[in-house]
Amino acid sequence: MKNLKLLFIAFLAITTISSCSKDSDNGLGDYEENLKRIDSILKAQAPILKEYAEQNFGENAKIDSTTGIWYEVLESTVDSTYEYIKTGNSWVPVVATINYKGELMNGTEFDSQNNYEMDINGLIPAWLQIFYPENNSPNAFSGILPHGLLIGNKIRFIAPSPYCYDNKPDKNGKIPVNSPLIFNIEVLKLKSAN
Repeated sequence: MKNLKLLFIAFLAITTISSCSKDSDNGLGDYEENLKRIDSILKAQAPILKEYAEQNFGENAKIDSTTGIWYEVLESTVDSTYEYIKTGNSWVPVVATINYKGELMNGTEFDSQNNYEMDINGLIPAWLQIFYPENNSPNAFSGILPHGLLIGNKIRFIAPSPYCYDNKPDKNGKIPVNSPLIFNIEVLKLKSAN
């Protein structure tokens, strides 16, 4: 009976250890599957976003090949007195006062604000890519624009769904899952959050 108890305990220990290593792969299995899922979505949405940009943006529209975000910096008077501040491999968080409008690809407006102050770091990844400057440091977060968005900038962009709400619903239920989103932003003020 004692040997049977030891055998049962050993069996439980081996089963627990092996199931943990199979299921989690130290978290790498889920991470790799998520990367494959996102890559698949980006590839599927790329021609749709390209067609949208070609039909709705001007001739100066560009694509960021890393993210698949199409953008167009609109003519505007730019005040370059604000400078983004590096901190390690990232940027000091920014609070921006903006006018903006967000739309679905079918033209449905899901949000619009004027003279609205917001902490950029609390927003969807597409906004971080648009606001923060390029960062040439290795292993660092890098935005799309060389100097980031500056006071007076106006920009229009369309972002693939993984850089928006991905496969999760937004808190207001206005945005279907896996939806690319279009934004028009005018920057009125910028300040460091700290």
